[in-house]
Amino acid sequence: MQIYVPELKQKQGEAVGYCFEEDLASKLSEFPEGGRLKLFISASLNGDQLLVNGTLEGFTAASCSRCLENFEQHFTTEFTEIFTVLKNAPVESNRLSESLETANLLSVSGDYLYLDEYARQLIVLAQEYKPICTPECKGLCYGCGEDLNKTCCRCSSETENIDLRLLKLKELELGKTV
Repeated sequence: MQIYVPELKQKQGEAVGYCFEEDLASKLSEFPEGGRLKLFISASLNGDQLLVNGTLEGFTAASCSRCLENFEQHFTTEFTEIFTVLKNAPVESNRLSESLETANLLSVSGDYLYLDEYARQLIVLAQEYKPICTPECKGLCYGCGEDLNKTCCRCSSETENIDLRLLKLKELELGKTV
C-alpha cells in the first residue's frame, strides 16, 4: 500500500482517491489467515504537507472473550492524518524502515508514502479489546466450564446461584452467641 508523491505534486493540491484491498495475513504477518482489509484514501499535497483521510475496514479471526469460540471480528475506522514531506532527506531503499518512519514520525522521505505500518496500527486500535462473538453470548460456566450457548451447565443448583467470591460466608453460623 503506497502512494506515489510526485503524482500528487502534479495535481497541485487536488485530492486524489486510492483504494487498496488486501489479504490481511499476506500484507501484515501478525494477523491470522483469512482476514481482509479495505483501505479507501483521499490524498492531497499542499506544499510540504500531505493530507490523507479515509476509511479502513475489514475483518480478522478472533476468539470470543466469553465462550472462547473463534469468529470473524469486523472492524472499521475513519482517519485523517497530515504527513510532512521531508526535502533533501536521505532516501532509504528499505520499504520496511520507510513504512515505520511514516507511521511513527508522520513523515515521508522519498517518492513513496508507504502505508503498511500505519494501516497495521489503525487495525490494532480499531479492534475490540475484549471481542465477543454475539451480544447474546452467555459464555462459559464458571463452575464446570460448559459453554452455556450450547448446553446447560452440570453444576448443582445449590451452588449455581452463589457468587464464588461470597462462598466462604456460607460457612459462618449466624445467630449463635458464644
